[in-house]
Amino acid sequence: MKNSDNTRNGQTILFSVVALMIILFAVLWMADVHHIIFVKDKSQNAGDAAALAGARWQGTTLNLIGELNLMHAAALAVADFEAVDIITNTQKRLCYTGPMTGVAAAQQAAKLNGMFVNDEYTQFVSEHADVIRNNYGAMIGGETALPEPWPGAWVEYAAMMRAIADDGVAAGIDNAFFFDDPGGAHVLLQIEFYDAVAGRDWCWFFRYHPHLLEEYTGYTWWNALPPPNMRASSSSEFLGLWLTPQPRTFSAIAGIDGVQRGAERLSIDLPEIPVDPEINEIESVWFYYMSGHWGRWSDMAPPFPVDGEVKREYDYAGADSVTRVEAEISRFMSDGGGTDAGDIIVWTGAAKPFGYLDSDGGGAENPTRSHLVLPAFREVRLIPIDASSASSAGSFNLRWRRHCIEHLPIYMNQGPGALPACRYCRQLLTWERPEFRASGAGWLSTNSWQCTITPSGGGGSGGGTRRAH
Repeated sequence: MKNSDNTRNGQTILFSVVALMIILFAVLWMADVHHIIFVKDKSQNAGDAAALAGARWQGTTLNLIGELNLMHAAALAVADFEAVDIITNTQKRLCYTGPMTGVAAAQQAAKLNGMFVNDEYTQFVSEHADVIRNNYGAMIGGETALPEPWPGAWVEYAAMMRAIADDGVAAGIDNAFFFDDPGGAHVLLQIEFYDAVAGRDWCWFFRYHPHLLEEYTGYTWWNALPPPNMRASSSSEFLGLWLTPQPRTFSAIAGIDGVQRGAERLSIDLPEIPVDPEINEIESVWFYYMSGHWGRWSDMAPPFPVDGEVKREYDYAGADSVTRVEAEISRFMSDGGGTDAGDIIVWTGAAKPFGYLDSDGGGAENPTRSHLVLPAFREVRLIPIDASSASSAGSFNLRWRRHCIEHLPIYMNQGPGALPACRYCRQLLTWERPEFRASGAGWLSTNSWQCTITPSGGGGSGGGTRRAH
């Protein structure tokens, strides 16, 4: 009888221990889930707030440049050429100082919403400030000259970049376009290529590079990587406004629809005909929307991701703000059964300044209708990532940038055997296997009908279907 009682007591203890272990694991799992949701929500708030802060400064700067266009016309009408020069130089600087102020505001917004300084982002911005100061400036006057928007611009621009790095970067500007980035298309510079290799997405090859699987023979088959597109630009690399200075006569400006209404709204005295008729034909520099960037949303490929039509007055791409934040979480449980497993949550938010011009009939017109920049922007709103100007790779996907800048030249010169260890390098090693390419070509030979043809543009800037929050 005593042995039976001991047995029952032992079984009860064993059952209790097992039950307690199950409860403990359930509690830890719930704690992990709660913490992950909390960090994700915090990252979303921080990323969206940073994007909105950047877009708000873009809209403010566009309005200032538009107001200065009107002041330019008023000064030219009375032959005040000194004021015209001051206004034009101020506009050139605003194309950089306005966006960079937006970058600083984005950092503040991210930090106020609980995001910590990202050491990798900070180091990258700091190093890029050195590139601007040392490389951009050194190219002035050389064969690969990068003209300054105004005298001393690169030194001032580098100082703004350095100040942001010194304060710590919490939100990366994920639609940045760097002046020293490669200036042409290449399959190896499309992140979608690596995703297609990793996921055996044969349809991607069918849509965008239908003969690559059969024709490729080895790493020497590739064309050379495009050189950096060192070009003059009137826009900041971060939160660019995509405006262009253009020479125009006063008569051409005075005849633009909306100029007189804009001047009247700002109480600017702007006669339609100057006192001196000769001023009509004097050319000076005015700021216009850059047509290659300020196109229509409805013309995007793939189309703007929304049901229904976009109102005509809001149907424009152009300046927008895309920010990336990364938050590290520590979990109690991991797939391997250990504790304190580290993970990174990435959130990308996008926002855009919106506005319209008043028409004669009291309606609303698209701000870019006249091409001349006029004060029109009134609010900012979050937009889908796929409607933004960010590339599918993201400018602050630093591992991707490192692969493109550091690893690809090694691969092109020495082959896959010299590649270091990185996610994208592993996909290149997979790509080099003949049996891998043969399996894809074989599948497409009988199953390509399953691949729905989509508009061209599978890699490049803006509108990539791969990206999402």
